[in-house]
Amino acid sequence: MKTSRWKKYDRKSKLWIQSNRRIYFYWYSFLQHAEKDPNRNVDWSVYDGWGGRDVVLNTKFDVWWRKRWKDLFGIPNEGDIPKFPLTTNRPKENGLRYPLLVYENRDKGDLWEIAKHIAKREGRKRKLGLTSLAFEYATHKYRKQEQDAEERSYRKRYTQSKVGRYKRKAETILDNVCEGRFP
Repeated sequence: MKTSRWKKYDRKSKLWIQSNRRIYFYWYSFLQHAEKDPNRNVDWSVYDGWGGRDVVLNTKFDVWWRKRWKDLFGIPNEGDIPKFPLTTNRPKENGLRYPLLVYENRDKGDLWEIAKHIAKREGRKRKLGLTSLAFEYATHKYRKQEQDAEERSYRKRYTQSKVGRYKRKAETILDNVCEGRFP
């Protein structure tokens, strides 16, 4: 499905944003997690205009966005550079969403348990499953019955490997967010 370029344009204010609004939601979420992490130190001096620690931690994204997007991310012409640019021109939503999901569910156990938890949660929302993560192998019982033990073992290792990569990517994104870069 094609993403419309008009999702990045606001007719009322005649401003563009560099990417889809959801990408900025992920930035905001990662920033909240980085600030809550006792092992990380967010440099708030690079986030001038975001409202500071208390505003980011205590304000829902939609409220924060309505008040600040024009100053922080709005640009008059498509292709201009905003005050807070993304480090990539075409960030992938799922490439940010999955690391965020894995990070938010890190307390569920090992990588396999995290995968199963996310698969169950996502399975309720989506009928197609998450083939890119191979999470469907964690919950679809009919496939488990048809597969031999070796294939099940391979799929489990594959799923754990993917979740491990997303876990490492989340840590990298959190480190970048502490310095004012995203993703």
